[in-house]
Amino acid sequence: MKKGLCFIVALVGLCDVVLLAQSEELKPWTDVIIDQRDPSQWKWNKTDASRFSIRGDFDGDGFSENLYESATTLFSDNDELTPLRLDGDLGVYFLINEGDLDGDGGDEISFMTVNRDFSNLNYFRIWTYKDTKWKELFCVLVHEYDCPNYKVSEPHEMFTHQWKRKNGYNMNKVVLKVCDGVVDVIGIHPCERYAIEHIKLVGKTATKREWGVIIQPREEE
Repeated sequence: MKKGLCFIVALVGLCDVVLLAQSEELKPWTDVIIDQRDPSQWKWNKTDASRFSIRGDFDGDGFSENLYESATTLFSDNDELTPLRLDGDLGVYFLINEGDLDGDGGDEISFMTVNRDFSNLNYFRIWTYKDTKWKELFCVLVHEYDCPNYKVSEPHEMFTHQWKRKNGYNMNKVVLKVCDGVVDVIGIHPCERYAIEHIKLVGKTATKREWGVIIQPREEE
């Protein structure tokens, strides 16, 4: 069976550092896969109570709206907000308001779609709303057990959670910090270890991406 996944914002110069906070609770992971049948047989089994929902000003008009999860879309109670069509039909593992990452007044969101496979490799996806439609800003390769709301149970699943806690980052966000339009996130480096990736956002586009420090030691270290 595919393993279940189960603000204080500090200003440092011009940098918004997303620190650990207890005031913002991320809704717990809920299992969408109820047995070990072939992935083609998996069904989305969430209810209105268990599905993910967040609130924010996603279109940047100065008014907040709600964003809800369904099996195939993210949709809003604001009828003027176009639904976001998901890649699959099993919903998402989490849904987070990441705040205004590009400084245009609208909040960006992050999520991870549920794929019909047994792989633990997946993507953190950051999306923004522009010109009456949703647009993916960037995605980052990670493991599904790196999701902020995953209930860690095995030693190999703990690294990113422990690293974020040790370094004072918000455990309920994907984005670590924003500085001068550059977003920092954790991703899997081409060397197959976790590293910090710096992503420059300009005009609702990730214009430059570069790897920073590798934070995960080699296994023999």
